Amino acid sequence: MPPGPPPDRGPPTDRRQVGSPDGRTFGLHDGQPPLTPGDLWTVEEGPGEIVLQALTPRTGSVLGRLDDDRLDPDVAGWARLDARPAVADTLSAIHRASGAQIPVGTWDAGSASSAALLRASGFNRHTFLCGQSGSGKTYALGVLLEQLLLGTELPMAVLDPNADFVRLAETRPDVEADVAARLGAADIRVLGREPEREPLRMRFVTMPRRAQAAVLRLDPLRDRAEYNLFLDSLSAGRPPLEGVEAYVRTLLGGGTDERALAQRIQNLGLPEWEVFAREDRSAAEVVRGGARVTVLDLAGFDDPRAGSAVSLDLLENLWAGRHERCPQLLVIDEAHNICPAHPVGEIQEMLVERLVQIAGEGRKYGLWLLLSTQRPSKVHPQVLSQCDNLMLMRMNSPADVEEVVDLFGFAPPEMLRRAPFFRQGEAVFAGRFAPCPMRVRMGRRLTVNGGSDVAVPLAPAAAAATADRDRI
Repeated sequence: MPPGPPPDRGPPTDRRQVGSPDGRTFGLHDGQPPLTPGDLWTVEEGPGEIVLQALTPRTGSVLGRLDDDRLDPDVAGWARLDARPAVADTLSAIHRASGAQIPVGTWDAGSASSAALLRASGFNRHTFLCGQSGSGKTYALGVLLEQLLLGTELPMAVLDPNADFVRLAETRPDVEADVAARLGAADIRVLGREPEREPLRMRFVTMPRRAQAAVLRLDPLRDRAEYNLFLDSLSAGRPPLEGVEAYVRTLLGGGTDERALAQRIQNLGLPEWEVFAREDRSAAEVVRGGARVTVLDLAGFDDPRAGSAVSLDLLENLWAGRHERCPQLLVIDEAHNICPAHPVGEIQEMLVERLVQIAGEGRKYGLWLLLSTQRPSKVHPQVLSQCDNLMLMRMNSPADVEEVVDLFGFAPPEMLRRAPFFRQGEAVFAGRFAPCPMRVRMGRRLTVNGGSDVAVPLAPAAAAATADRDRI
């Protein structure tokens, strides 16, 4: 588990004189040293203490009055009072007051630090995780998934384009026995193409007609003869593409339209796809069947459209069952592959269309998104605009940082603008799942991380020197 708060070494001696005209915002009086955005300060006035958070070098927000683990936002303004840096006990009390219980790392609030906890209830909103390559984004997402697995009963489906989470069921050897036992008892299913995994499949015959047409790249007007023939096949009870080879042979023995449809299927390479369910369970059936975590390993398909088709089948199935209101967290790693800003091809266009609908309407049905990517501009804006939680890691591009600032108005801009200077594994958390905007150092992984970089091969002398240095 992430480390707990350090021992309290007594009240800090640093002071600032601050004033608040409305009890909601505060500012430094003239001549006071600047503040660091994100740091917490406290004012002793009346019962308990008033908690402040710096948002710029000279101003900030009044979080509320903290008294008996209750944070009351109703605070009267004041003219001039002394503020001092918050201590670790204050951070812990804020967590208790907000109901935050999901540990993800260490919260750095200036002179004090504490375990960084998130509110499980805040995940009933869509979440966006962003960080450039090398920022620790995949590792951090793994920490988040592990702690949600331990701290909630929320079912999760993980669309995994790079096979980064296929070892989510394998605990690390240094993990405490009780934690390892709890993770080991969880129903974690990994579906993929590898022989040791459950097969990753889609059930074409139960997909909506538009989704089926997208897989076949059939337009109801442009390809009206083939489209109509395809509908006749369905109405006649023939399950096209579940037995694709036999279906193609039947079509090739027919008339002009039948041969045209057969040639379309062959030209698209569908007979070579291994994803049609037949006697196996589809990924959607595994997810809807009650698996706690289902990882869809989308890597390894010779045709990337096959992975997209499986994803579409899952999304359509979840959306069709939305009125059951069964909670489901849909985790999309490398989200630009599934929900790009500019979709290409019929399957990807339908994926984006459905994700836009889930982003806009899915919350009331218990369908929640967790999107992870390297750059905000690569993900469809209508999906990003619906995210109420943000986790920002290192990002060197000023343009990307400013786009995040513009998109997520609930996150303090000056905290986000420090993203180019974050170290690996550092992040800003803001939104419904955080007690307040937090600077966080991510905690350790409990399961095996599958997203590490490939090392550069070293010459023998250099490898020996590196090993000697690591032993020091």
